[in-house]
Amino acid sequence: MYRTGNVPWNQRLTALLLLSSLTTPVALAAATEPLENGRPPIDTDAALRAIRQADFAEPIYVESREDNNQVQGGIYVLIDTPFKTLREKLADKRSWCEIIFLHFNIKACVLDMKSDPTRVSIYSGRLYYQSPEEATRNDYVFEAFSFRDNYLNTVLHGPDGPFGTRDYRIVIQAVPVDEHTTLAHVSYSLHYNMVTRVAQRVYFASAGRHRIGFSREGTDNTPVRGVRGMVERNTMRFYLALEAFLGAPEPNQRDERLERWHTLTLQYPDQLKELDLETYLDYKSKERAHQDNLQKNADRGEG
Repeated sequence: MYRTGNVPWNQRLTALLLLSSLTTPVALAAATEPLENGRPPIDTDAALRAIRQADFAEPIYVESREDNNQVQGGIYVLIDTPFKTLREKLADKRSWCEIIFLHFNIKACVLDMKSDPTRVSIYSGRLYYQSPEEATRNDYVFEAFSFRDNYLNTVLHGPDGPFGTRDYRIVIQAVPVDEHTTLAHVSYSLHYNMVTRVAQRVYFASAGRHRIGFSREGTDNTPVRGVRGMVERNTMRFYLALEAFLGAPEPNQRDERLERWHTLTLQYPDQLKELDLETYLDYKSKERAHQDNLQKNADRGEG
């Protein structure tokens, strides 16, 4: 989160906006393809204005959209981490599995560094503990992995997913704002078929009717629900995983990283509260053992 000294983030953001020539915000959209001519993936001025106008206690703007059987959620956020530090951490592909693994529903994340492009196998499952054999494995590749002095653009793409879903993308993009601050964009998207869409509607009209997202819609300004709410929750979890990793990035800080992620999710109990800390740590300890074994096999070429 944004914690520069004793200066409130909104005052700091106001100062940054004075440098902008824009008078109105513009639509924000993810750049999910490799970029040309060194063009940064984030419209900094528009993102800062959207953050300033958002109804968050922290410098965050959340958006989502659903059309043509695709749903996408995005978060723009000011992070109190120098861009150089963020770039160095994310340039190590091993960091990605450390980040992704923190999510409740991720049971293991394994890198195949011998494949070109690098393959990332993600094992996903239910909220409770599951072994890799009980989980669903889907393979992703780094569709974009660009690191420049003035931006980073990373896109992890999975062509197939569980339950008729496909075309998954996990995106982390960032640009420097000043010496100590980075503007980051985290996006999560997928496509689904008609059968999945019907099943989702049934679920969110019954057992999942209490689940809400972060953005609001309609004349009564109510939180979004359904698949948009779902994708916003997952996007926020991935962003908070990035934050947790940046606060505890070393191999000997795994437990601290898990506790930090769980604590960060509790800032949004209406959307993200699921497991208590003790249960979460117990599940993750077992799942980590599986992940380490799978990674050893992959390093030996046995994946």
